[in-house]
Amino acid sequence: MPAERFFLKEPFTKGAKTSLLEQEFHHLHHVMRIKKGELVELINGEGQIAHAELVSLDKHSASLLLTEVITTAPEPFSLILAQAMPRLAKLELIVEKAVELSVTELWLFPGKMSERDIFSPSQKKRLEQILISALKQCGRTYLPKFHFLPPLGPAWKKIPGHLLFGDTSPDAPPLFTLLQAQKTQEREFVIFIGPEKGFHPSETEFLKNVLGCMGVKLHTNILRVETAAITSLSLLSNYVSF
Repeated sequence: MPAERFFLKEPFTKGAKTSLLEQEFHHLHHVMRIKKGELVELINGEGQIAHAELVSLDKHSASLLLTEVITTAPEPFSLILAQAMPRLAKLELIVEKAVELSVTELWLFPGKMSERDIFSPSQKKRLEQILISALKQCGRTYLPKFHFLPPLGPAWKKIPGHLLFGDTSPDAPPLFTLLQAQKTQEREFVIFIGPEKGFHPSETEFLKNVLGCMGVKLHTNILRVETAAITSLSLLSNYVSF
C-alpha cells in the first residue's frame, strides 16, 4: 500500500491521468521527494481513494496515473461541533483535533463573549488547509463540512439530532454519565462549545429554550475552550463510532 497520501479535490477514475499543483506538488516533490515510477495515495474528501503512479515532473506540477480507485462508505453518524469563535491559535488546534475525532461538520459562529468575530479570507484558507492536513494524517476519507454561521438568534432554525452544550452549572449532568445511560444508540449529535469566556446568559437561554439543547458537564474542573471541545468530541466520537 502506498505510504504517502495527497489531497486532490476532483473525482477519480481508474486509468485517468491527473496533476498535483501548488502545495500538494511542493509536498510531493520537495518534501517527500517522490521519484518517477513510485506509488502514492490520493484522496478527494468525497470518499474516494486512488493509488497513483508518478509518471512525470516539471517545475510546477506532477503528473500521475490512477492505477486503482476505491470508494468508501460515509460515516454512519452525524457529529457536529458548533464552536463559538475563539482566538485563531486555539481554533486551529480545535479544527485539527475535530477532524481526528470524526467530526462530520464544523460550525463556527461569533459568540457574544468571543474575543473575535471575523476571520480574513487568508485565515479561512489556513483553517481549510488544516482540515485537509488532518484528514490526510488520520486516515479518514470524507472531509468534514465547514460552515461560518451568524450569532445565535433568529437566523438559527430547528436543528435535527441530539443537541448538547458545554455547561458549567453545578446541576448539569455529566456527558459521560448521560451517554452511559442511553438506552438506544443515538447517531446524530450537535455539541455547542462557548468561546474563551464562555456563553453569555442570553445565549444559554437561547440554547435551552429555543433550540432545545441540553446542558452537559464535561469535567469537574472548568476547561479551556480547546480542552472542552476535544473532551466532548472524544466522548461523543467514541460513543457513535462503536
